[in-house]
Amino acid sequence: MKEITLLRHGDTEATEKGYFSGWSDVPLSRRGRERIALLRPLFSDRRFQGIFVSPLSRALETFRLLFPEGSSFEVHEDIRERSFGDWEGVAWEDIGKRFPEEIERWKAEPFLFTPPGGESFVQMQNRISCFWEEITSREDGRYLVVTHAGTIRCLLAHLTGMSFQTTFHLLLDPGVRLNLRHGPLFTQVVSLENSEVPTCPPF
Repeated sequence: MKEITLLRHGDTEATEKGYFSGWSDVPLSRRGRERIALLRPLFSDRRFQGIFVSPLSRALETFRLLFPEGSSFEVHEDIRERSFGDWEGVAWEDIGKRFPEEIERWKAEPFLFTPPGGESFVQMQNRISCFWEEITSREDGRYLVVTHAGTIRCLLAHLTGMSFQTTFHLLLDPGVRLNLRHGPLFTQVVSLENSEVPTCPPF
């Protein structure tokens, strides 16, 4: 039996201001660092058979805040966020104004549409499915995956058969923990835990 925890990185300027970050290397914000520091006790006494971390700095920083004394881990390219290409750095609410034709194509073919310079949902799903096959082929034990909301949503769609759009009915805030149990016949979602962090005082 494998126990696999999917952890979303902490808050960033992108999550706070509401814009696409994708492969852009956005660091954690002050709130993000505080949120992850609050989670540290949950991981301090747990031993993992393996830890996989996205190569983007917000995920790497999250990992280092959780394990300040160091721990072995593997950087895995396949669990990085979706690339949004030219859309990165653009506010979610402004996408339709700046890219009206692309938005219409996205609505028509949400799985095949590729943002200019980015990747499609199908491309992302393929690499994440490959990662899942790799991690589930490992020996039994506990595993931690420090990654992104899009990656977690893709895995949920892959494992449960739900559509990617349906996963937006699940709240996946920064710092969310999704705990899975993988056995020989199927994978179960054990729990989904969002975390609260007090409002940061002004500088």
